[in-house]
Amino acid sequence: MKGVKSIIQVLLNIAIVVALSFGLYHFIFNVWLDSYTNHNEFVEVPDLSKMNITDATAKLEELGLTYEVDSSRFDPNTKPFSIMDFYPAAQSRVKEGRRIFIKSNPKTYRPVELPDLIGKSKRLAFTQLEISGLKIGKIIYEPDLAKDAVLKILYNGKIVKAGEQLPRFATVDLVLGRGMLSGVRMPNLINLTLTDAKKSIKDNFFEIGQIKFIGASNDTINARVVYQFPFATDTYDQGQPIDLWLSTEPRDKIRAQLKELDIQYKNFGEDTIRGSQYRDIITQKAEQQIRDLQQQQNNPTTEQPKPTEAPKAPEEVIIE
Repeated sequence: MKGVKSIIQVLLNIAIVVALSFGLYHFIFNVWLDSYTNHNEFVEVPDLSKMNITDATAKLEELGLTYEVDSSRFDPNTKPFSIMDFYPAAQSRVKEGRRIFIKSNPKTYRPVELPDLIGKSKRLAFTQLEISGLKIGKIIYEPDLAKDAVLKILYNGKIVKAGEQLPRFATVDLVLGRGMLSGVRMPNLINLTLTDAKKSIKDNFFEIGQIKFIGASNDTINARVVYQFPFATDTYDQGQPIDLWLSTEPRDKIRAQLKELDIQYKNFGEDTIRGSQYRDIITQKAEQQIRDLQQQQNNPTTEQPKPTEAPKAPEEVIIE
């Protein structure tokens, strides 16, 4: 009898456990879970297509919905801040807290970064600006050795640098090098201070050459230009150097030194040539001597060739 009672007690305990488990399961999955997850409770997605982004987000918050806004692309044919698209669609039934994805039109195009164009060729600059979504306005040329290279970039008349943000489709002006001009008349630098002479040289796009002093003083502040080469009457190529001689002495006290400079750079005996012709004369004489030497080497003779005369000093050349 005791064995039968024990079996009955075990079966009774099992039945109680099963009943409690079934009751707990029913409570969790049919009562508590439905209440926790708002089972069979939905929110209808409103029609956002006619709203602006401010009203749309306020409406979603009112309904207990979250949202994510994408405004990366600007459509010029759509009103700024308007809703271009959204998902899920209007009248869709979603749970409270569901995220709604919104695509809205920004106020304008997203800014673009100005590429590094300084020193680049005109053709490359045009290509990179087009790729970046920028337009080219004026092409301005300035004297510079780098012909057609980009020197500066202007936006609304102001210089902009690589990396700055500009509105997409903004118009920029390019400042390019035009190369140096040939045959430009030299500026007259006589009686100018060294500072003023340097400024005039730079303003005319020449380079500063040798600076020498006549007399005992090397005073760069009070000295004046007393001689220049090439001369003010010459024409010269931009980018070439101009040599200067300065002195604090009156011209009548340095007349001998100035005459020596004239003999070296301008006068040959009694005849006068332009300073710009001086180098051509020396070059031609040197080339002629080289040709004579080559001819002697190509046609050797038994006689000892006469030694080649050294080039005459400038003051010994006579121009007829």
